[in-house]
Amino acid sequence: MKRKNIMGLIAIVATVAAVIFAGCVEEETPVPTPSPTATPLPKTTPTSEAPTATPTPELTPTPEPIGLSGTGQEATSKFSLEKGLSIFRMTHDGDSNFAVWLLDDEGDKVDLLVNEIGEFDGSKAVGIKNQGDYILDISADGGWTITIEQPRPTSAPSVPKTLKGKGQQASEVFYLDKGLARFEMTHSGDSNFAVWLLDDEGDKVDLLVNEIGEFDGSKAVSISKGGIYLLSISADGNWEISIE
Repeated sequence: MKRKNIMGLIAIVATVAAVIFAGCVEEETPVPTPSPTATPLPKTTPTSEAPTATPTPELTPTPEPIGLSGTGQEATSKFSLEKGLSIFRMTHDGDSNFAVWLLDDEGDKVDLLVNEIGEFDGSKAVGIKNQGDYILDISADGGWTITIEQPRPTSAPSVPKTLKGKGQQASEVFYLDKGLARFEMTHSGDSNFAVWLLDDEGDKVDLLVNEIGEFDGSKAVSISKGGIYLLSISADGNWEISIE
């Protein structure tokens, strides 16, 4: 009987201890695991593209002058001309006819450069249409010299401008704006007075005058494109040309 009481007491004590222990233990509240947050990438600032270099226009090199000389009638050796403006500067110290034809490599006549009697010192501008070989067919009774220039001007003085000279000449170059240009011309000779306006390629733009003997007049020309121009003048006397 005594043993049963002891066992009952132990059971009661164990029960009470279990209740006390259960009250002392706190149930842990689960902590939610945070969802991963996307880390924003740094903003990229667009870089401006490096400026493209403006290509420098290629300048056409000026060919070296060609020098020819001789006495009397002669067909020269072949020489090469590029497409574009050529200026022939010629002298003759004879007494008879001095005539010079420019021929292509097929022997076809391209231009009559001069046809005068006796001494001569002048020039002629010609527009060469095709690059290639050419020759000069010369009639003369005295010594002659011919220098061939192929200028490639990139600039020229603007008008108004006055040009003066004597006899057959290729003028210096000048710049004309697009629009109206006026040419005032005088000539004091007895023979033909003709003036052609040429562009920088030597191509004919307009015939300004074609008269015999003395002349005093003017002409208006419509310039379709601003650029460099020159005059090819045939005359036997003094002339003056004002451009505005």
